[in-house]
Order: sequence, then structure tokens, then C-alpha cells
Amino acid sequence: MKKDRHPKIESIGRHIPEFPGYRAIHHLETDRLLRHFLATRLGHIRDRLADFISGLPDGAPRLALSQSLDQLQQARKRLVGADLPHADKSAVSAEEEEALLDFDLNLLDKTAALAGAMDGIDREGGGPNTQALLAALVQDLEDLLDKRKALLETLIPPK
Repeated sequence: MKKDRHPKIESIGRHIPEFPGYRAIHHLETDRLLRHFLATRLGHIRDRLADFISGLPDGAPRLALSQSLDQLQQARKRLVGADLPHADKSAVSAEEEEALLDFDLNLLDKTAALAGAMDGIDREGGGPNTQALLAALVQDLEDLLDKRKALLETLIPPK
């Protein structure tokens, strides 16, 4: 049974207007478009967290949230600097596109969950539950980025 990728492309397109999918154009251009969107979203989340932390007194909540802040910045840098310059213009298969789209949707969901966690921090403060939730979401994001990078690298033939 052939899977229909179009609903996934349309779902991502709600966040990233005119998202073309990975088979419509050079797949690395599509990847760059997605990474730029995610990096921008993470930048906004990071800025909100930095603003919140700046209002906290020294202590455990500030330290714990600062660690998440650093991890967010590292994830953002990974997204910005993740170009694969040695890639050729080979097309991705329908199955490969499907896998990339699944990672894209997961990354969009994870960054939306991080934005939601920031809403919770704004409402409830940076207590232990909030710290744990934020740390878990950031770790999940890093894991997804690692897995997605590994998948994308399998699409790039070695030179």
C-alpha cells in the first residue's frame, strides 16, 4: 500500500508556507528551509527563557533553567550549521521522503511543546516540575536532531 505524503507536507506547510516536500526540489534546499524555521522558533523560545531567567534570584531554579537555556542554544546552532556541503543533487525516494517528513513533524511538535512549556513557566514560574519538563523536552529535541541528522547523512553518498 502506497503512503500519501501530501497530508504530511500540508501539515508542515501550515507552519512553513509553501513547504515543497523533499521530492519537489533539491532535498537539501527543503532541509535548509525547515532548519531555518526551527532555528527561528528555538531562538524565540530561548529568548523568552533568557528573559524569565534574568528575573530570577541566584539559586537552584536559575541554575537548572540556565542549563536548558544553554542546551536550546546548542540545538539552535546545530540547526543553523547543519548544511552538508558535499551533497550532490540526487533525488530522495518516496520512502526516504516519508521518513524525513516524519522527523520534520516530530521536530515541529517538539518545538511547539517547548513553546507551550514556556507558557507554563510564564504562568507558574520555574519550579522543579517545570524544570524537569523543560529539560526532558530539550533532551527529546536533541535526540530527534541526532536521529534526523543520521538519516539525512544516509541519503548523501560519500565522495
